Amino acid sequence: MLNGFPDEQKTGAGGPLAVLILENSDADFELLTLELRRQGLAAQCRRAETEAEYRAELANQPDIILADYMLTGFDAIRALELLHQTALVIPFIVMTGAVSEEFMVECMKRGAADYLLKDRVMRLGPAIRRALEENELRRQKLAAERALRQKNIELEAQYVEVQAASRMKSVFLANMSHELRTPLTAIIGFTELLVDGRAGKLGLEQLDLLQDVLGNGRHLLGLINDVLDLAKVESGTMRFRPETISIPDVVGEAVAGLRLLAQERRIALISDIRVPTEEVQLDPQRFKQVMFNYISNALKFTPAGGTITVRVLAQTDSSLRVEVEDTGIGIAVRDLPRLFQDFQQIDDGLSKQTPGTGLGLSLTKRLVEAQGGSVGVESVEGRGSTFFAVIPFGVERPVPAVA
Repeated sequence: MLNGFPDEQKTGAGGPLAVLILENSDADFELLTLELRRQGLAAQCRRAETEAEYRAELANQPDIILADYMLTGFDAIRALELLHQTALVIPFIVMTGAVSEEFMVECMKRGAADYLLKDRVMRLGPAIRRALEENELRRQKLAAERALRQKNIELEAQYVEVQAASRMKSVFLANMSHELRTPLTAIIGFTELLVDGRAGKLGLEQLDLLQDVLGNGRHLLGLINDVLDLAKVESGTMRFRPETISIPDVVGEAVAGLRLLAQERRIALISDIRVPTEEVQLDPQRFKQVMFNYISNALKFTPAGGTITVRVLAQTDSSLRVEVEDTGIGIAVRDLPRLFQDFQQIDDGLSKQTPGTGLGLSLTKRLVEAQGGSVGVESVEGRGSTFFAVIPFGVERPVPAVA
């Protein structure tokens, strides 16, 4: 072994080292060739003097290039430029007798692995070994970057396909929901006519059966409306229509709509509004829908004798925090990640007896996030839960009087 190299230094593929020497001096070419052999490098050396010969030799993809700084009709900097144009990853070492430091710095900036003075040719072996090792690391890095880019391209293509499939699903659900809702609305309307006695007097048994039909029809219509709203949010076709609303009035309407059900279940339903301004710019229908979904969910999981508190607080100067706190069964920590997911219900204890598709909380999350807000829950198993939504709003500013 000489200079730290094995007696027969070869390439990783097992063959001799392919060395391209850019040199216009016969004597210097022979000197470099002999020095490679003396240092135990099994090298096959080829020579190029002109730019045309250099271009031709690059097609053979040598393992390493040793270049004099000044050649016939071009120089080492030009040789580096031509190498970069091929996109080949080949270590390039500049060999020179005497040259300015600025020239060498420029060569290194252009990608040269090293430079050596010809009178210090004994350092050639270590320089080649170091250049080959660094080049192998560079090859691995470039290969990893190419693989990463390709993976990103594949992931992006998959994402586009998933998004397209999601849009198609949303359009399908929207169309199906619309087609189902139209005849169902007619069924509910005709049933209401029969129940109201407008089509003739009914017996008590018939009236009782029609009340069941009407109740189930309305329930089914509510589910279809939820699916339709969910599809609209997912497809980006949901339209929000903010207007100036009174927070106490809207909250009162939402609570009043469920107060009778709460009384039937012997659950106290309380509202607590603490906001600096009562009038804000919000979509009243969607605001009530969020509260209605939260309160309905709380009613399902709160036993008789419990309490549900609806709070509206000021989160910031431009957002409200709606909280629905119950004294129900609470939620286990392991089940929290399943909340706000499509068609998911917590099937534990009391919840096994509660109907529903699991769309209410999912739809609430989509509606709030579509308005730039966020949702969440805090719960202690066996003691109750607090579901909340932070919803941005606009404040109607008074128009200054003209003097």
